[in-house]
Amino acid sequence: MTLGLGPQVVTSFPGAQTVRVWPTGNFAYRKPNEPAPFVAPDDGFGIALLDFGWIKAGPVGRIMSNRGLSDGNGNFYGLRNVNWTLELGGFLDVYLSEHLRTHLELRQGVNGHDGLVGNVAIDAIQKFDAFTFSIGPRLALGNSQFMQSYFSVSPSEALANGKVYPYQAYGGVTSFGGLATVKYDFDPSWSATLFGGYDRLMNSAAASPIPNRLGSLNEYTGGVIIAYSFNFKGIGILGF
Repeated sequence: MTLGLGPQVVTSFPGAQTVRVWPTGNFAYRKPNEPAPFVAPDDGFGIALLDFGWIKAGPVGRIMSNRGLSDGNGNFYGLRNVNWTLELGGFLDVYLSEHLRTHLELRQGVNGHDGLVGNVAIDAIQKFDAFTFSIGPRLALGNSQFMQSYFSVSPSEALANGKVYPYQAYGGVTSFGGLATVKYDFDPSWSATLFGGYDRLMNSAAASPIPNRLGSLNEYTGGVIIAYSFNFKGIGILGF
């Protein structure tokens, strides 16, 4: 089993210009003598109940931070707050080869934004001695409920804020970007992973006055994970 934990700096919430420090990590289980499975830092927290090696699937969850006026976001005055959100759903991993992984997630917000969201990721993976490199594109999607929570502006909100105008967001592609990672294995037990990513808001999200007048169309992530591997009896493969 491998347990990893570390800090990451991420855009505070969709459409924000500020960033915040948020915990991240990974949790992976494998059979004895098997190589550690690849887990990207931006994967949701999932359990591979179905595992045929080249294809894995199971439930997944994520937590999205809240939108409010704290941490330098006072220019969002007058807009509705969005509470932190627990998103639950499922994931699918397909390994087209040992060096190419496709990762899909579909999750429903059970509180907060209450929307349906999805992620598509492709990772090219290459190992060189103690180093493992990965890089690949990222695509995020959201239904109308999700998009309206973060990017719609009602007439009363526009009047209260004074810098934005009424706008009705609709579902579709939310953002497109990429993520790169570098992992170094100090020994069979300890490893460190550095990662960084960039996403750009798209379509209805990009046309909203919220990121254009109050926040930003750009989203960033970066951080480090320190992981420790040890022997443990159990089932499943997890990552978040």
